[in-house]
Amino acid sequence: MKLRFRTLVQGLLLCTVTLSGQDTWHGSLSGMQFMYNPGFAGAGGARSLNLSAFSFLPGNGFGLRSVYASYDGYYDGLHGGAGVWLSDDMPGEVMNDLRGGVSYAYHFRAGRDVYITSGLTASVISRGIRRGSIILPDDIDPLRGITGAGIEYASPSAITRFDLGIGFTIASGPWYGGASVMHLTRPPLSIEDQENNRIDRLYALTGGVELTPWGEDLSLMPSATFLAQGDEIKIYLGSEASWKGLMASLAMWHVSGGFTAAGYSIGWDASYVKIIISYSYILTGGSASIGGTAIVKAGAAFAFGNVEKSRAIHIIKLPLL
Repeated sequence: MKLRFRTLVQGLLLCTVTLSGQDTWHGSLSGMQFMYNPGFAGAGGARSLNLSAFSFLPGNGFGLRSVYASYDGYYDGLHGGAGVWLSDDMPGEVMNDLRGGVSYAYHFRAGRDVYITSGLTASVISRGIRRGSIILPDDIDPLRGITGAGIEYASPSAITRFDLGIGFTIASGPWYGGASVMHLTRPPLSIEDQENNRIDRLYALTGGVELTPWGEDLSLMPSATFLAQGDEIKIYLGSEASWKGLMASLAMWHVSGGFTAAGYSIGWDASYVKIIISYSYILTGGSASIGGTAIVKAGAAFAFGNVEKSRAIHIIKLPLL
């Protein structure tokens, strides 16, 4: 009965969070930039593979987790960057949102030291529901226990929808910025095409700079992100430092009506392989039953080529942590 009760709690959590049509917040966009803005495809020059795994509110036992993978690079024959990405959000035992897409960004020089990219992403979203794991209050009898599994509330098969997004970046020297609009089609994630089941458009603004005040061995990369989706706003501020292969970062983020959290990340850069671990802690927000650790992330990045030998007309060094 304990397991079923946890499943009931997760189902209610999904109804209030996932079904509202908002994207999963991963704590930062680092390593995932071109999933949120296709204009970042190939911006790093060398072709690279990024892998990440996330655990959300792990101390509460909700089983909320996510995995992400992407591959992108600059291709001289395409005059820009291209890549593919895949994410799977698994909010407990009941549901998972599998998303995947392809992105392309045209890179061009707009001035003496001004570079612009313009990108497009096409993707699909597939929502699957394990109907046998859904237990609603009407399915519980005080004397007989669980009498049903709420199967009439869920679709018998996965729901798959098509989606589009656009974005651009602008860079000059070590500075860069980007803006994007995702979910242009506002796909519905239910059989009924109702407004409250459609994904809200996601508007994103990002920016950052690479600073080397003490020489090339030590670099600082402060960055900021602003996301707006429906009536929800997310703000992220952080800075990454790297020194002779060692990486560390400190950051704070806030979700309107939700959490304010602080986090740190550490990593190791061996040129072609980068290993990353991140941890964030809830400072305020939530409730007495939801507190403590917000998000734990483990990731790795693999580079297939030398950035210095890339033919990209301009390379943006993006935060990884």
